Amino acid sequence: MRHLILSALAIFAMLAPAQAQEKKPMKETIAVIGTGRMGGAFGGTLAALGHPIIYGSRDAAKPAVQELLSKTKGAKADTPKGAAAAAQIIVLAVPWTGAEESIKALGDLSGKIVIDATNALNFTQSGMEMAVPTSAGEIIQGWLPNAKVVKAFNTVGFFVIANPKVTSEGPVAVFLASNDEAAKTRIRDLVTAMGFHPVDVGGIKNARSLEAMSILYMVPYLGGKPADTFEWAVRDTGGKASGKVRPAQ
Repeated sequence: MRHLILSALAIFAMLAPAQAQEKKPMKETIAVIGTGRMGGAFGGTLAALGHPIIYGSRDAAKPAVQELLSKTKGAKADTPKGAAAAAQIIVLAVPWTGAEESIKALGDLSGKIVIDATNALNFTQSGMEMAVPTSAGEIIQGWLPNAKVVKAFNTVGFFVIANPKVTSEGPVAVFLASNDEAAKTRIRDLVTAMGFHPVDVGGIKNARSLEAMSILYMVPYLGGKPADTFEWAVRDTGGKASGKVRPAQ
């Protein structure tokens, strides 16, 4: 009997590590829609965290896409619709001018988290200005009523997404706006894992303010003042802020 008990314990000990390994959660598959500088920056950084990356491209055979695949660990390429269907999280890394066409080509995104990094802006002779009276974030949530849109990364340069440690004074802030608290919490965790400082700024309506911030971000670049370029950062008060904000009556 004692021999049988010891044998059973030995078998259990051998199986336990395997069972624990099986229960380890898999990293979400992330579809990156867009294969330009922004898309490549997202893909490289997220792949380094262990997320399977699928780039969504209308022509995956293009040399530029193939080069991007060679630089992104374990990445694949598919049509935008195919990439989105296979992913739990979708990153929109496309210009605003082509956003509607790109998004409507993705198919049903019900229940999926969509990171919106776009800015609804126009370039004019006097600089940049908002292209819509609301925001890209709100409009995209309207196009995707059953998806969980999280506005994020629209105030961050592509080169910082590619290398979050590019600044020497602490992590860059990534502001998050969404009507879905659970989705925002998940992206907050992802932002932290990427090496950024997540800042919750409320519902998707506040994407209006975030997109206006991107206009300020571009001022040094458009003004030919590279020495004045900056990245956004915030300093937490740790709950020690003095005074109270009176709610609107």
